[in-house]
Amino acid sequence: MTDGAPTDSWQNAAQRIREMEAQRRMLFFAVGVAGADMNKLRQIALPDRPPVLLNGLDFTSMFQWLSTSMKRVSGSKVGGSMVALPAVGWGQITT
Repeated sequence: MTDGAPTDSWQNAAQRIREMEAQRRMLFFAVGVAGADMNKLRQIALPDRPPVLLNGLDFTSMFQWLSTSMKRVSGSKVGGSMVALPAVGWGQITT
């Protein structure tokens, strides 16, 4: 989550994100708030999971979405069908 642009070298962090995602050790969701450099965030985010610009300061809805998503995923079975996540109503997907 960011409200601006990186102030340090972000390329190494972006590479590490991709490596950990490939190893299935983490899921990365890029979220920007007002003033965020969404073009830079798009370069850090995974191509199939573009950054989301938070609607105002609606952190409550974002964390409710995250909680609901985690409940659905944690209740799924390995090798089972894909779990549909709830719609993102707390932000705008940027392309």
